[in-house]
Amino acid sequence: MVTASLPTERVVYEVLPFDPSTMSPNLDAVNSTYLVVPSRDKSYQLILEYVADHLQTKQDHRSFEVDAGKKKLNFWDEDEDHTDDPDNKKTSTLRAGYGAHHFKWNDHQLICLRQQIGQPVGTDREAVRMENVVLLYPKVHAENILHGFVDAVVAAAEATRKGFISIFQWNVDCEYWRDAQKARARPIESVILPRATKAKLIDDLDDFVSDDTKAFYAHHGIPYKRSYLFYGVPGTGKTSLIQAMGGQYERNLYFLQPTHPKMTDDSLRAAIEKVPRKSIIVLEDIDALFDKDRRKKVEQSPLTFSGLLNALDGVGSPDGHIFVLTTNFRDQLDDALIRNGRVDVHVAFEHTTDEQMEAMFVSFYPGEKDGKAFATALTAALGSRKMSMAALQDYFVTQRRKSAAEAIANVGEVVRELDERQKEADEEAARAEEEDEEEGDNEENDRR
Repeated sequence: MVTASLPTERVVYEVLPFDPSTMSPNLDAVNSTYLVVPSRDKSYQLILEYVADHLQTKQDHRSFEVDAGKKKLNFWDEDEDHTDDPDNKKTSTLRAGYGAHHFKWNDHQLICLRQQIGQPVGTDREAVRMENVVLLYPKVHAENILHGFVDAVVAAAEATRKGFISIFQWNVDCEYWRDAQKARARPIESVILPRATKAKLIDDLDDFVSDDTKAFYAHHGIPYKRSYLFYGVPGTGKTSLIQAMGGQYERNLYFLQPTHPKMTDDSLRAAIEKVPRKSIIVLEDIDALFDKDRRKKVEQSPLTFSGLLNALDGVGSPDGHIFVLTTNFRDQLDDALIRNGRVDVHVAFEHTTDEQMEAMFVSFYPGEKDGKAFATALTAALGSRKMSMAALQDYFVTQRRKSAAEAIANVGEVVRELDERQKEADEEAARAEEEDEEEGDNEENDRR
């Protein structure tokens, strides 16, 4: 029996979808119900994690795999300093290994069989075999129980906990969203932007998530989604704001790497279609893909410009998505990529203003009234130099044991640090230029 109306690619079988010798000899295969979940289904990894945590007997603990030591997702801009919170770290994930596992869900005794199917696909060390999971309930006509279990596991993973958000990364090889980590939501108030910029963004988001806006979109047949372009100077809080948006609107974050060498048009479309309703989809450094003439910047990338546009248009994807595209170079983007209707709101991130200097001073020294004095002193010390919010935050971290008056008096340290970094950057650029010239001379000599 094939259930065509299922929301994912799960299929219920009346014939055995596995080798009976891998199961208990006491299994009554004729009077059982099976649900097959392919590895590309978003529930696949979640099922394996649930089963590993709910095994019934000691012998069921014989096969595991551990996902540990994964690189921590960076929610902050590259040069933005922050303190790691232990609650934000993903330690390890235990998943059921290959073979049959007995577990319990809602007083139902279930069996999970993880197996490899078919012949290896690919070449050499990249060859992989497809996998699936067979869920078994030892009674007939139990489809609702099996689907109920899968839906419950997915719902639990996608639910947001007050004050926390989940961060997902797209696994291109197996085409599923990997739950990379749980993170404490950053308060929106902690992201310091110019008041007008922040107010415009929050007002727009508040309006989008309202019930009457959703009804308006539905009435006029408009896809219910909203897209934002965060552009400007590095280290000014783009990624921090995205994380704060997730907490403010209780939406999980889904990070895509469109420059991945295996990210095809189909893979990108599948990724967006599998994102749950009311989520935030993030495509960082969107300028790294194509130039203004739509030429690829990453030659090995199979993603096409039209494929990117179609994915951003969200055709066939669930309602309620918020897209955030980030770039340091808006002027390098093709106009079609950021036209009205595809990108609704442009949010500029610029070098630190006096207003932001004052606001950050007050945030680190609450109750103090010297914010304007700090901004005046820092602006005078900087002269014509520009400063990012990440650099300013780093200064306050170094001054955390100092008084407000000392923080004002020590602003010269900011200038010295900026000058030192600029000197290092100039020296590195000079070395790179020398290496390029040397390489060119060698090529010329070879031709002779």
